[in-house]
Amino acid sequence: MKLYLLQISLWIVYGFIHSALASPKVKHIFEQKLGRLFRYYRLLYNVLAVGLLIGLLWYQRLLPKERLWAAEWWVGGLAITLFWIGVLIALKALLGYDLGEFLGVPNPPTSPTSSEFRTGGLLRYVRHPLYTGTILAVWGLFFNEATLQTLIMAVCITVYIRIGIVYEERKLVREFGDTYVEYRRRVAMLFPKLF
Repeated sequence: MKLYLLQISLWIVYGFIHSALASPKVKHIFEQKLGRLFRYYRLLYNVLAVGLLIGLLWYQRLLPKERLWAAEWWVGGLAITLFWIGVLIALKALLGYDLGEFLGVPNPPTSPTSSEFRTGGLLRYVRHPLYTGTILAVWGLFFNEATLQTLIMAVCITVYIRIGIVYEERKLVREFGDTYVEYRRRVAMLFPKLF
């Protein structure tokens, strides 16, 4: 049980570090300290986030693997379908971003800023398609493995994303004002409205 409590704690710490380093206040502090080198902040942030995530997933793989239920062919089929739908949605969502900016690769000084409000592609159906894909993929992994550690991972990631959306949307309302408020009213957060 202690191993799983440690896993939960590590996910909480990961989420805190990830969010804290993305907060405007912390970024402002680093901007003052780094000066011109601040343009590499997003790149370093992503490298740190991926490195910590790999370490966390490695620890998670070391935990005992006891299935929560017997493997059924239809659950495995559902799990794989859910996982790959999630991966494809996430990849499609990533293609809607300026990947250089997203990854933190500094743009040349002559390139335009990407602070325009976009609603094309998957953003017509959900406000956060990258998160939708991530949630589907991690729950697909859980249903495929059906272990306590993948359940903990899926719950932690889902809760973190849901909390993160609140803060991200506050930032988007500050940046885009009524345009984003109207968009938020019309378009579902994570899963398309059926009616």
